[in-house]
Amino acid sequence: MFEEESKKCEGDRREYFRIDDQVLLNIRPLEEAAMAEVAERIHGRTPDRFTVAANFAVNSRAMARLLHGFSANSPDAARYLKLMDQKLNQLAGLFVAEEVHSGDYPRLNVNLSAGGLVFPAHQEYTKGQLLETRMVLYPNMTGILTISRVVYCERLASLPGDIPWQVAVEYVHIRESDRDLLCSHIMNRETELLRGQRHVEE
Repeated sequence: MFEEESKKCEGDRREYFRIDDQVLLNIRPLEEAAMAEVAERIHGRTPDRFTVAANFAVNSRAMARLLHGFSANSPDAARYLKLMDQKLNQLAGLFVAEEVHSGDYPRLNVNLSAGGLVFPAHQEYTKGQLLETRMVLYPNMTGILTISRVVYCERLASLPGDIPWQVAVEYVHIRESDRDLLCSHIMNRETELLRGQRHVEE
């Protein structure tokens, strides 16, 4: 499943499908000295409550394939395991929600791909600067933690009160399972948008 989505989401691993979306986003400038610690959290060697929902989402997909194999012979057991999986995902979503409520996570209109992100910002960043990027995807409250590098930062011709900067970043450290989750999310959002467009046209 992940392999199929990855092929749809990325052409030759240099070009990724992009989509406009809304996410909750927390950005923190990152010094080189702190990079190793954050990388440990990204790759799961140090527990992080923010990423537990993403971990569970990956496990749920693997579990769904296993359940499909024996659901015909053991429907009650399969149903029980699905309910347990749902409860665990709900709990993981609460962990992410707690992180969001206790931090600075504005809801922003972004341009999202599995390779990077374009987002509005109140402050200027320099090209090549490293950022810790905590992004929450709707509607499942899935937290994606990455280390990103600034590709460009441009001042927008904005009105007073608007967010003045547009920043593009590429992911430097990201788990491949999280990249797959981003691919799946982007494809689902594209399907929703196309379905809504067809509904309007009809």
